[in-house]
Amino acid sequence: MRISVEVEAALPDTLRGPEGGTGPQAAREELGVIAGAARGLSDVVRIERIVVPADFDAALAALAPHRPKRTAGPTDRTGKAGKTAPGSSAMTAAIPAERGWVLLFHPDIYGPEHDAHMRYALYWRELTRLVNKGRLPVPLRDAHGALRQDRHAVLLTAVSRLFGEYDAARKAWDFRESLLRKVLRQELSERARTALLHAFAADLGHATSADARTWLRMLADDHARTGDTATYLRAVRPLVMRLSLALSHAWATLDHFPDLAAPGAELLHRAELPAAARELHSFFRNRHVAGSPDMEPGTELLAELWAGFGLRLADGPGGSGGYGEPGRLTALRPGD
Repeated sequence: MRISVEVEAALPDTLRGPEGGTGPQAAREELGVIAGAARGLSDVVRIERIVVPADFDAALAALAPHRPKRTAGPTDRTGKAGKTAPGSSAMTAAIPAERGWVLLFHPDIYGPEHDAHMRYALYWRELTRLVNKGRLPVPLRDAHGALRQDRHAVLLTAVSRLFGEYDAARKAWDFRESLLRKVLRQELSERARTALLHAFAADLGHATSADARTWLRMLADDHARTGDTATYLRAVRPLVMRLSLALSHAWATLDHFPDLAAPGAELLHRAELPAAARELHSFFRNRHVAGSPDMEPGTELLAELWAGFGLRLADGPGGSGGYGEPGRLTALRPGD
């Protein structure tokens, strides 16, 4: 299946492609490398188009009109302040289409803050995320098609997302290293190396944040006092997921660049993380090396990690684990 590569944005002539093209043609040459590799994955994931739109937000709205609008958020993985959307970074989006997926890349990634080596990893990470959508467990649904909100379903969905991010990062770096070494005969650029270290530092900072731990304790105290579990879950679940994502990204960097990331490894070791963090890290590493999509054993490891953050998930009335209808998610209070 032919993959259409469309560069609609007006890009600077200073941009140089692997075949010598400039401006938009340079971007087409870079994306052509990814399109060629993606064709080899067509039995797993079909890519219909790869687009660099002139207006990223407008293109996203046109292709996915019912998708939640992006809101101002924290810095993205490049270290640049920006906006985030569920399931995508500030600079990329994957939209399902009639004959496959449409990959959108923000024109800003062709600006002075990025170089080709950074973009190659970004391209391949987005493609690997799509591959993982097809091979990792999908969110479980009830008989009416709604997302299940019992303990097992929530944990399985979360651990699949976390491992998918870990795996996509490492495979993107593998692809880039192979491309640079075997095809382009280049060493990793200093800009790409610096961006990697900055992203790693940001992940470490968030994963070991004392402020986040304080906030979690305050929320737990409120929950113990008021018994308002619904409010507690709304506040805590996004927070522990952000902490877990930061850990997942940091673990990927540690495992893939052990020498480069050695100083950060010591910081993570000294941090007051739940004991289960080390076990979940080993689980991700082993699943990546084995190429296994079996996430079931990781659900209880994630439950232990979150319990160390103060969030102890449980099932409300209705049962779970295959016995009757899954119950709605609840959270235990201290002493329960």
